[in-house]
Amino acid sequence: MRYSLLGVSLALTSAIGCVKETSAPGPRQTYRLTAIVTENNECTVNVLDKTYSSIGQIRGDVPTKFIGTVKDKSYHGFGCWVKTADGDGDLIILFSRNAFDKPLDVGTYPLNLKIFDETPPMIANVTFRPSSLDGDDLRTMDGARGNVVVESTATGGRRIRVDVDVVRWSRSVF
Repeated sequence: MRYSLLGVSLALTSAIGCVKETSAPGPRQTYRLTAIVTENNECTVNVLDKTYSSIGQIRGDVPTKFIGTVKDKSYHGFGCWVKTADGDGDLIILFSRNAFDKPLDVGTYPLNLKIFDETPPMIANVTFRPSSLDGDDLRTMDGARGNVVVESTATGGRRIRVDVDVVRWSRSVF
């Protein structure tokens, strides 16, 4: 009898300890990220009360017109390493649809979290990886406020203006 009461008591204690929270999480905190990327291979990023910048650090789509370099993918884009006095970061902008060997289309690109094969044209994704966030990213979400604007310059090059809301996104693997 004593063993059966002890067993029931342990079972109830275990069951109570396994109660799972089922309420929906609250809204994520957003941060404003602005950036300018020029035909002259210059990047400037403003976020988290810091300004990051670099010259000559763009990889991927080739300035001055941001010509696509990825042949067999449903996306294209570029990355740009930038730094500030107390850290660095990596700005990555992806665009839907392939632009291999073609200049980046001029226009306004709304935002998504991911770019998939079936993503309609003229959609962008912005990710910023600052060293100050211990491996986490700042990312745009589907339908986030803001956009990426690609302008044509007087010389026929491209200037990319980014003005978006981003959220902190963990890259941790559990």
